[in-house]
Amino acid sequence: MTYEDGISVIIPNYNGRHLLEKNLPSLYSALENAKTPLEVIVSDDYSTDDSIEFLKFSCPSVQIVSTSANSGFSKACNTGIAIARYRYTCIVNSDVTFNDDYFRNSIKYFNNPNLFAVKGDIVNYRERYDDILDINRDIIVYFKRGHIIFKNADNFEPKKYDFKTVLLGCCFICHTDLLKYLGGFDEMFSPYYREDLDLALTAIKSGYAVQYIPDCKVYHKIGSTIGTTQPPVKKQLIAKRNKFLLTWKHLDTAPRWTIHVLFIFLSFISRWIVFDWKWYAALVSALIRYARFKCKSQHID
Repeated sequence: MTYEDGISVIIPNYNGRHLLEKNLPSLYSALENAKTPLEVIVSDDYSTDDSIEFLKFSCPSVQIVSTSANSGFSKACNTGIAIARYRYTCIVNSDVTFNDDYFRNSIKYFNNPNLFAVKGDIVNYRERYDDILDINRDIIVYFKRGHIIFKNADNFEPKKYDFKTVLLGCCFICHTDLLKYLGGFDEMFSPYYREDLDLALTAIKSGYAVQYIPDCKVYHKIGSTIGTTQPPVKKQLIAKRNKFLLTWKHLDTAPRWTIHVLFIFLSFISRWIVFDWKWYAALVSALIRYARFKCKSQHID
């Protein structure tokens, strides 16, 4: 398929009317500065607020697609990705505010035909833009204690690591054809967590580059989406479950599998001592989910 020159922006949304109202103006301003054809697609994940009504009344140029049930980040994004028609796709959360030169600066990097995606600074703030918690740039991915884990590269200097890359979730821009070729976000990780790292690792292992770029910046308000809609215990269980799933999907050597199984065994026989029921629940949930998605993919093949 040949894609027209321009930018498709996909915004997953769940009960985010107030966030869309706040952040859509900065998005349009940045898009207009890029001086390229554009489309904005809001993929609504079965919202119960008035997000859709607000968009239809205040932003009639926005395309709206909807999931058939509240399914989480991956499904919402993939629903929007399916109809993207321009050469570049930007995935961005509804709680992100753009600076004016974001798209103008990011597009120039795609002269590299092997480049899949770029991501700039994600400035995480609390209530005001100057109340900065941290700035997310690139990350280090490494293997430790039987799992694939990551930390911000700025704060970590390991002697050995697997990849230096970026998380592809909060805001990034990529080649639309490659995004669809890679299958978008893996819905095995739904409703949230680790799907952003999984996409980056999948792209890298497929031979494509994922790059941090220093001259693009967005502002991200911490805790305004998942933090306000999901109970803490559920978030903890999903994070633990998806840590297993990410490791199982991307472990690729026998020695690492051996180490992983050993750590699973040791944890299995010891965590009951500290009543860590969440670890056992996450493991069982991950086993069931991994088996279900494996069977599903084999059936499709």
